[in-house]
Amino acid sequence: HRRWQLLLVAVLFCLCHVESKPSQVERIINGQNARPKQFPYQVIYDIEINKHWITMCGGTIIGKRTILTAAHCLDGTRGEMQRIKIYLGAVDKSNNTETGQQIVIVEAGSYVIHEEWDLCEIINDIALIKLPTDLEFNQYIQPAKLPEPKSLHADTNAIVSGWGLVNGHTSTQHLQYASVKTISNKLCESLKDSNKKFYSHWLCVAPNKSVTCFGDSGGPLVEKNPDGSSTVIGIVSFGVEGCPINTLRFFTRVS
Repeated sequence: HRRWQLLLVAVLFCLCHVESKPSQVERIINGQNARPKQFPYQVIYDIEINKHWITMCGGTIIGKRTILTAAHCLDGTRGEMQRIKIYLGAVDKSNNTETGQQIVIVEAGSYVIHEEWDLCEIINDIALIKLPTDLEFNQYIQPAKLPEPKSLHADTNAIVSGWGLVNGHTSTQHLQYASVKTISNKLCESLKDSNKKFYSHWLCVAPNKSVTCFGDSGGPLVEKNPDGSSTVIGIVSFGVEGCPINTLRFFTRVS
């Protein structure tokens, strides 16, 4: 299955030679184990290719039939992918008897990629997966709120979550999370690679020891609200290749 992941990445980037790249397998390094019901909006999904299931990306529940994710997770899979398997309410993805965990399988055509998604520039990295029936919300499965249009969310304390590599080499089936802080567009532009154009569509997280890396792609960056709810302000998109700590991470700005 790992061979298919690498093949998909290679196909996506054969024409776009950029230093910072989105990856189908972005994950959190130096994160903490999540608790059941802590992130009820979080999902992870696999895709089926040639009757094999491949773990792909994270996503965010934003409605009874809608999952928010990254365009780069699904771009390049047309014609190859048969179905999408979505895990909801999960903390331990490998435990199918876990309390609260549900699985929904949708057909390959059940998603929409932003019409202005640009792989080479990595802008408008956003997509929606449509579910065939309404979700029944409970303590384990809840939607995140959407932000106010054009809100900036600079210098915001936020949380990023996802499954995967915990030290750059070892993967985990347990949901991880990390506390991070966003920075302004101006500061992000001054810190980024000078050879790459900056876009206001991006939302940047300040460098720290916890970074998204290879499976978190498509997953949520959220701001906690006073009432305990969460607003999804970013979608895990890309960062410096190799996922070194204390480097910028770039998210698609949801607003």
